[in-house]
Amino acid sequence: MAKKKKKRYPRDEALYNLAQEYEVFFFLDYLPEAAHIVAGNKDLWTGSGRPPEKLYDILVCLAIQHYIGFSDRRSIGMIKLLTQARKIQVKIPSFKTLNNYRNNDQIKPYLDKILEVLSKPLSEVETEFSTDASGERTSSSSSWYNIRTRKKIRKKDHVTTHVSSTRKFNMPVAVEVSASRGKDNVHFRQHVRKVCKNFTIDEWSGDGMYASRDNCNALEDVNAVPYFKIKKSFTPKPKGSPLWKQMVLKARNNPDDYDRHYHKRSNSESTFSAKKRKFGDSLRCKHDTAKENESMLKWVCYGFTALARAATTLDIEPNFYT
Repeated sequence: MAKKKKKRYPRDEALYNLAQEYEVFFFLDYLPEAAHIVAGNKDLWTGSGRPPEKLYDILVCLAIQHYIGFSDRRSIGMIKLLTQARKIQVKIPSFKTLNNYRNNDQIKPYLDKILEVLSKPLSEVETEFSTDASGERTSSSSSWYNIRTRKKIRKKDHVTTHVSSTRKFNMPVAVEVSASRGKDNVHFRQHVRKVCKNFTIDEWSGDGMYASRDNCNALEDVNAVPYFKIKKSFTPKPKGSPLWKQMVLKARNNPDDYDRHYHKRSNSESTFSAKKRKFGDSLRCKHDTAKENESMLKWVCYGFTALARAATTLDIEPNFYT
């Protein structure tokens, strides 16, 4: 029996090569601008004592550190080299200071805001979105697993990451990283509210874990069409969600057309795959807050790479101020 050939998706190799070759220059050129929009002249200092570092400096240095993937100490030399080469005006703190800020839960909203700034230039070309979740390995282990199973096995912990991304360029538009499990549907509705501020949403696809009437209502509020994985146990009874009934009946009556829309969710898996191949699938930090911030920093770096590919393909100059 002949082996089935893997389906290939054509792309412009010249544009793809150009985007990859100049990705690091794009990152270093636009990182200061994005960080300045988000941080301005702020700092996280609220008490007495030694004045803190500027938030802008921290965000720039942390982003460069996670882009190159070096350890805290080794990254300082590379940060100095890259910032001097691209003439980036930034005060570089000690490696210990960077570590302390990465373990500070107050910087997470600013990392989230950088992703929002990065996605804005694509608001005119992206109207279809998908959401998926994946785990990221950590270097810490749970002792409770040994107690519960009565076995001496060091089971590694992981963090759960929910990512909503665009279809054309796999740009992460909303990311929620949590060291604890649960609240899948809560995170989904938060993503919808966040994305609708800057994008017009035509349709949104997701796995069966996000299939709920409340999520359908959230999409109906923004005039979007849901395409979730339909299970056999689902009934078309609306129970307060007419859009749920429409979705289930559409999947049952016209499954081929429904599946064409639903399987756009595969773009989310491609997004996770690309991010993990570029910036790794494991986290080094030990504490939960640092794990979440480390993961968010990697998604910020991946957001720059996605925007670089989009800017090269569309031949545009990203404008973060619109």
